[in-house]
Amino acid sequence: MAYTLGEAAKATGISKASISRAVSSGRISATKKEDGSFSIEPVELHRVYPPKSSVPVSTTPSETPRNSDGNTNNASDSNVLQARLDAALEQLRDKDGTIGDLRQRLDRSDEERREAQARVIGLLAGPGPTESKRGFFGRLFGRPDE
Repeated sequence: MAYTLGEAAKATGISKASISRAVSSGRISATKKEDGSFSIEPVELHRVYPPKSSVPVSTTPSETPRNSDGNTNNASDSNVLQARLDAALEQLRDKDGTIGDLRQRLDRSDEERREAQARVIGLLAGPGPTESKRGFFGRLFGRPDE
């Protein structure tokens, strides 16, 4: 059963104008009827906008549900979720280690760059004040420094 624009707005909690813009931009496919109204398939609508929950999100349950009927599906789901959480935390630790290693490498390369830059500047600046400034002939004939 296809939604009209108003029914789609009620089903998702989104304004009619927003849904109309989504249809116009092509995010949601809809067919236009002869009377000018839109017909939106629920699957297509909920592909973009999730259905509106019947229970408000701000309310919290007063009691934790118990596994009173002996159904182990909840326990197995919990175990699967815990395993996925553990795997995600392990990946996060690995990424943190990689980031730390990369930071150390960056710091070392910055220091090496500064040292190389200082050596190049020293070479470009010419001889230091303690070095001999004898000319070519002075060096050639071995004349002492003045």
